[in-house]
Amino acid sequence: MASTPAQRTRPSSDLAAALLKVKGTGELTTAAYQSAIGAFLASGQAATVEGFAAYIHQLRRTRSAATVNQALAAGRKGFLQAAERLGMPAREVSLIRGALAEIPAVKKAPPDVAVVTPEERSALFAALPLRVRLVAETLYVTGARVSEVLTIRRDQVKPNGTTVELRLYGKGGKERGGRIPKELYNRILEVYPQGMYLFQSRVGQHFKREYISREIARAARRVLGRSISAHVLRHSRATDLLAATHRIKAVSRLLGHSDEATTLRYYVRDAFSDEELFAGV
Repeated sequence: MASTPAQRTRPSSDLAAALLKVKGTGELTTAAYQSAIGAFLASGQAATVEGFAAYIHQLRRTRSAATVNQALAAGRKGFLQAAERLGMPAREVSLIRGALAEIPAVKKAPPDVAVVTPEERSALFAALPLRVRLVAETLYVTGARVSEVLTIRRDQVKPNGTTVELRLYGKGGKERGGRIPKELYNRILEVYPQGMYLFQSRVGQHFKREYISREIARAARRVLGRSISAHVLRHSRATDLLAATHRIKAVSRLLGHSDEATTLRYYVRDAFSDEELFAGV
């Protein structure tokens, strides 16, 4: 690879020592990176970008995607930090960066997404205390994250005919709109008539995510025979809407995903039945 000047211009012992000083964004990340670099240096491969690429190639055959990708992240960070510590010229650092970028990561298989069926959802809602049930219904209808729903303030709610518009704030403070039926909103007002937050606890604060998740998990164990998280309602809404409409872009916007590929990766599980696959063959 083009980055071999890193080996030619520095003694391997100097580079190895510099690599072991890799730092991550926190103590745990730093420890994980240093452990990964230590495993690379102990593998017998040369302490060069070429040697590291060969090591990652070997690792792909025997280790999980998470382990390989963590080792790759450690190496990328380690070589660039080492180059800086050793005072390598900018052109050499650029070559190293380019060579590291060419080492492919392992693509992870799409995660299994837990959902509840419409029948299970009805049984779950019926088993919840009313105050929690209203939160759960809002979670499902909006497809929002638990933290997004629990922090809705009254000034973020706007009735509009037969629906009620909500302003939701997701990861990184990113804003998007959500809607619930007026009928659900009226039931919420009967139980939560006032307060700063739409769902306000008796001590004047919004509910904690842990409390809502715990109540939903308890009810699920009782009526469904298994524990689920509050986030499963978001998964279920996305799955139900995709099955009913096949509108990936609309579902992606509802969920607040920045990329439709995220929606596809998590929620699209499609395969032909034997009848469909072999019809007309």
